[in-house]
Amino acid sequence: MAGLLVTAVNTSEAVEREVIFKQIDKLENTGDEITHKIYLALDQVIFTPINRSSIHVLASCIDDVADTIQEAGGRMYLYNILDFVTPIKEIALLIQKASIAIEKVVNLLREVGNADTCNAACKQIKTYEHQSDQIYYNAVAELFANETDAINLIKYREILSSLENTVNRCKNASDALEAILINRLH
Repeated sequence: MAGLLVTAVNTSEAVEREVIFKQIDKLENTGDEITHKIYLALDQVIFTPINRSSIHVLASCIDDVADTIQEAGGRMYLYNILDFVTPIKEIALLIQKASIAIEKVVNLLREVGNADTCNAACKQIKTYEHQSDQIYYNAVAELFANETDAINLIKYREILSSLENTVNRCKNASDALEAILINRLH
């Protein structure tokens, strides 16, 4: 989904973006179904490889990332944004990088002895979140200083807020992963 978001903000044709936003919606719905199946499976499986509540929290955090990607894409589509300013593209790329790091750590959870690699990836996600904060604050300040059209100001601020919120959700997933790693060591 994050890769589709990056593609959307770098696509100049509105028709192509519409197709991409519909793909994001479809993937988010699929993610909701997977999350629901995880919750149901937690009630049925006797032994889990990771603490049940940790699995639940992680699934919820990853679902939140998907939800906020869909929200950001939906706003871009509904607001009919034609010009994707640099901060939107930069934060979308940070979302993609953070999502890749989350996927990497989730896949590494299957193996023992890779805590350092997992912790480094989680730390990198937090760096992305900090970078996103800076881009967001500067972009909003720039909007208020230079945008004379109040409607455009609101549109771009809302989109930037959704994107920044997505990176925050990636950090929450990183926190959940770190908790799993800590519990694994004890």
